Amino acid sequence: MSEQSILRLTMSATVEPSEWEKLEQLMAAARISIPKEGDGVLIHECHYNPDTLEIIFLESYADENELIKHAQAFGPVMNEHKVDWKINRIDLLGNYSDDIFAMMKGMAGGATVNLYSNVFKNK
Repeated sequence: MSEQSILRLTMSATVEPSEWEKLEQLMAAARISIPKEGDGVLIHECHYNPDTLEIIFLESYADENELIKHAQAFGPVMNEHKVDWKINRIDLLGNYSDDIFAMMKGMAGGATVNLYSNVFKNK
């Protein structure tokens, strides 16, 4: 698989202290749900800073179809474990279609969504 076909995503969000337990429940459900999706979800991690309550999601998908499959499969998990968070920023790295870029902007709730589609190549 070429590196160009892999889609990467980072999302920064902030959670209120009162929502922290709900976030932990969501992440526990994710650890169960995501492996059932198959090999198309290459990375799905959540890192956090307990001092600022900021969380960073780091995700990689084999291609755009796998990202769509993940969004469809993970939607019910997110609906079951609703967390009130504020999305700060989303960075999309890879060759995202205009439709997926628009979808991500729509879900960002006004947060900045950046698209980085070019890769430096060694000559």
